[in-house]
Amino acid sequence: MPHNLKRTAVKYSYLLGGFFSLGLAFIGAILPVMPTTVFLIIALWCFSQSSDKLENWLLTHPKFGKTLSNWQTRRIVPKKAKYFAAISMGVSLVISGMTLSFGWLQVALLILFAFICNYLFAKPSEEGEHANRSREKQLNMILILMTIVVALIWGVTH
Repeated sequence: MPHNLKRTAVKYSYLLGGFFSLGLAFIGAILPVMPTTVFLIIALWCFSQSSDKLENWLLTHPKFGKTLSNWQTRRIVPKKAKYFAAISMGVSLVISGMTLSFGWLQVALLILFAFICNYLFAKPSEEGEHANRSREKQLNMILILMTIVVALIWGVTH
């Protein structure tokens, strides 16, 4: 495959990913249990790889621009977004537990959500606050150990 063709295919793949994430963010703005910000961050990253115009549009958006700009430059996650993400993940975990009979899925979701929450809550919430890297590393080690224990228990009992 020629180099220019490959570069064009990659660019359009990022563009497609950005639009897909933007669509999911739009759905998330309507549905209360689906996140918006995380999909906007993914869209921003995709557009930063493919379209300066769309990246700038997101960064200057009247509602989401400041949050996205703070994320892109300083990895700041507002407290409101952290708590909303944690509550949304908890609600979706409860709903999946009540509607699905796959116990391994709830275990996998719980582990995934724990890592996501740990990541989010280790990030600064406002300008001037520093990320708590040592806390993040300690909690990641605890989560990894818990994951191994849960997987072993699950494997022995099923």
